[in-house]
Amino acid sequence: MPRSLQAALEETLGSIERALDHIRTGGGDAELRDLRAQLLNILELVERDPGIDAASDDAFASAKALADGSDKGARMSRLMTEALLRFRDRLALAQPSQRARDKGLS
Repeated sequence: MPRSLQAALEETLGSIERALDHIRTGGGDAELRDLRAQLLNILELVERDPGIDAASDDAFASAKALADGSDKGARMSRLMTEALLRFRDRLALAQPSQRARDKGLS
């Protein structure tokens, strides 16, 4: 039975949220690399869409600003959370890429 694209995306988004939690609590380069890898994994599974690309870039940029900056306060954390929510919203309408279809995701 083919696995759904949305299930695969949710699994990867769970990994992204764990990386973001580590960044909130003081994580740095390793968590950012993991976050970037997970975002790229998602981008490979969905058809190209400028909105999804932009939302992915925003999510990474906000996480990087939080990890690199001295401001680890509620505002920066909120900005990162909002960026991830926008990314999730965009992914809700995503179509599977050829690579996803080759992996049996529909």
